[in-house]
Amino acid sequence: MVAFALIIDPRQRFIRRTGLFLLLVSAMGAGFVAWLHSRQPAPQTLDLVMSNGLALALALLFVWLWLRPGSFTQVIWAGFLIALFAIAVPAWVYPIRAMQTPGLTLIDTLPPMSSTLLPIILAMIVFLRPRQVIVAASVAWVIVATPILFYLFAHPAELHSARGMDMAITLGPVMMVVLVYIPFHRGLEQWVSTLQAERARMQALAERDGLTGLYNRRASEQLLTNLVAAPDTSDGLILFDIDHFKAVNDTHGHPVGDEVLRQVARRCEALLRRDDVFARWGGEEFLVMVRGTRDQGVTQMAELLRLSIASAPIDSVGTVTASFGVALFRPHDTLASWVQRADTALYAAKASGRDRVVAD
Repeated sequence: MVAFALIIDPRQRFIRRTGLFLLLVSAMGAGFVAWLHSRQPAPQTLDLVMSNGLALALALLFVWLWLRPGSFTQVIWAGFLIALFAIAVPAWVYPIRAMQTPGLTLIDTLPPMSSTLLPIILAMIVFLRPRQVIVAASVAWVIVATPILFYLFAHPAELHSARGMDMAITLGPVMMVVLVYIPFHRGLEQWVSTLQAERARMQALAERDGLTGLYNRRASEQLLTNLVAAPDTSDGLILFDIDHFKAVNDTHGHPVGDEVLRQVARRCEALLRRDDVFARWGGEEFLVMVRGTRDQGVTQMAELLRLSIASAPIDSVGTVTASFGVALFRPHDTLASWVQRADTALYAAKASGRDRVVAD
């Protein structure tokens, strides 16, 4: 019922910021690699084209996501596919070239791309949906690792070199461990989400009245305490009490009395704004804090609530009425004094015949 601020999903905001950061860092990294290739005595054209192209593409994706946050999914998928293409082409070209050119070895010509696949797969774990991650990561691994591992095992001398062993281990056992980690990570994430949902449910149980779903007295007192700390002198407090409610319970039974409380809560809730505070104060007594309105506005709101309650009969009971006390916030009010003035006005309404609104 109460919304003090627009709630933005913190996880979505964090993921978007992480995506922007990753694109920026990756573009800078690809640009640095391109610079390193250009500094070599005899730079390979393929290395220069791929690294420069990747840096430019990632930089453009960064700008796109910055200007159009709603395109997050498209940008991330485009980034994955471009990065995979940039490392897959050399992963196939260099082994084929080494096999076709006598005296040319893969371990001396292949750029250090085996370590690039790992962050791509880790990024997939963060940004893609659970079912997509395993398929996408497995396909990426097969595309990049297959030609390199096939070449190394076909050339034992290169496989047993320092760089050959490093590439084989990185693209073999290490990548297998990462792929196995994916379902474990998703299970852990789901477990954390379940704990968060359970915590939210327990908090709701602690703050809400089980019968009406409104704030209970403890939670409403805390909300009002926070509001009184930074008051608006146009805020108004309404206390109302269902008339002759004990007779309803005695005549019709507590289940019917409970239904009366629920019906009264629903009728009043339909008239209140999102930033108003509506709580079951205790028993058949309810509290409403109407935010940002003038004195006649608070009294008018109380009158609308009174008419809504009595507007239609409730099954098995008939017409139900309520008495209202209204108090506008005063500069030197505490929560206790404010509630006390509304309570005094409520008792005055009861004493003067019930089914009416009395303002302090």
